[in-house]
Amino acid sequence: MEGRLQNRVALVTGASRGIGEAIARRFAREGARVVNGSIVAPEHDDVTGIEYRPLDVTDEASVRQVVVDLVGRHGRLDVLVNNAGVEVETDVVATSVEDWDRVMAVNVRGPFLCSRQAIPHLSRTRGVIINLASVNAFWAEPNLAAYSASKAAVLQLTRCMALDHASQGIRCVAICPGYVRTAMLERFYDHQPDPDGARRALTGRHPLGRICEVDEVAALAAWLACDEAGFATGQPFVIDGGLSAGRVFDWAAS
Repeated sequence: MEGRLQNRVALVTGASRGIGEAIARRFAREGARVVNGSIVAPEHDDVTGIEYRPLDVTDEASVRQVVVDLVGRHGRLDVLVNNAGVEVETDVVATSVEDWDRVMAVNVRGPFLCSRQAIPHLSRTRGVIINLASVNAFWAEPNLAAYSASKAAVLQLTRCMALDHASQGIRCVAICPGYVRTAMLERFYDHQPDPDGARRALTGRHPLGRICEVDEVAALAAWLACDEAGFATGQPFVIDGGLSAGRVFDWAAS
């Protein structure tokens, strides 16, 4: 049985690990030819259908070259997943200008540059842009000022691109995960006064009683990329185990 993304070509940024790697692997299983555009080489290179290309999403020339090479090699581009992202766990006063600029460059400038280069090609295939935002686009948490601001910007960029390019047949959506079991989440725990206590408390706040797995985010991305989601555009898709249905995590109450 053919996968839902058979013969489609996808560029997934930051797909060398974590959520991005899971999305790339899922797309490949669904029949897509996937380019992992990442600043770091993948830890695993054993998946048929995924090829690695060095990509700095903050550099316009780098983005342009990867997109040109991809289209030249495969003849088309159907899906862009803007997944590359970084996080800084500090408040505004403790955030250096350099850290602020880095978060905004990777998390916001990156999706802008990649989308800007991809849209002319996506218009020929009636393609899809999937931006990885976050539940932090909707609420605030202590010591995540730069990260939360960047993800709110990604969500608004998603809405604007969906409106601007709908007439070209391009869909643009955002996935807004809650807490996902990744190395980034582990670093978040490590920055808390009591990492083990924070891990237990955070897990307990989820109505489903567990943390999201990367493959669950990848499954949502695969659906959004396929024809079954053909009327989905301009919207955030939250995957957080019911966390946002209740109150925001209160560290002081832990």
